[in-house]
Amino acid sequence: MATTSDPFDGIVRLVLDAARFGFGLDQVAMTTRSDGNRTIRMVLEVQPSADCADLTERLSRHPVITDLHIAEVSEDFDRPGVVPPGPAKERMLP
Repeated sequence: MATTSDPFDGIVRLVLDAARFGFGLDQVAMTTRSDGNRTIRMVLEVQPSADCADLTERLSRHPVITDLHIAEVSEDFDRPGVVPPGPAKERMLP
């Protein structure tokens, strides 16, 4: 989940970075928040060994991305409450 004030720049940069880093793209959606910013939700396929902190650093390097939250989910991400065994790895931008 990412927050951006510029919907075109934000979504384009995230999608291009995901492609450049070799991630699979399963879902992408954008919604408008009450403050006028946009929330971008992306579901990416990454290697099981991927580190959430590294992914956060890679995807948050653009000034237009003002907030970013990355969380690990299982392959059954479309089923509510399904998470991998053990604690989820998470990383948020301050």
